[in-house]
Amino acid sequence: MHKEDSPANVIVVSRVLSDTEFTEHELSTSTNDDGTALSKDSCQLSGYPSRAVVPAEVSGPLLTSRSALILVAAVVLGGIVGVLTYFSTGNTATAMLAGLAGAGASTPVLHTLIGR
Repeated sequence: MHKEDSPANVIVVSRVLSDTEFTEHELSTSTNDDGTALSKDSCQLSGYPSRAVVPAEVSGPLLTSRSALILVAAVVLGGIVGVLTYFSTGNTATAMLAGLAGAGASTPVLHTLIGR
């Protein structure tokens, strides 16, 4: 019971990016005439690039506490500017634009003022 010129196929499940995402790749091992497997150096992975791609490990949070503080303070300042502009003009669009401009303008200032 041996298959001539046909590889023995094995499904290999490998972890890709996280604990919940899995991908299947086919591992083909060529066989000798008597049905035994060739050496492990002759195994070929189909579907993989020529070199292994290892995802970089995430080290640390997405935002530092300083960055979060700067962004929250900029949003608060932009909100204050927007509310005051709305009370002054009564126009919602003008108040939104003034609030966005206030948040945008305060971000680099806060970046400079809040120390590292």
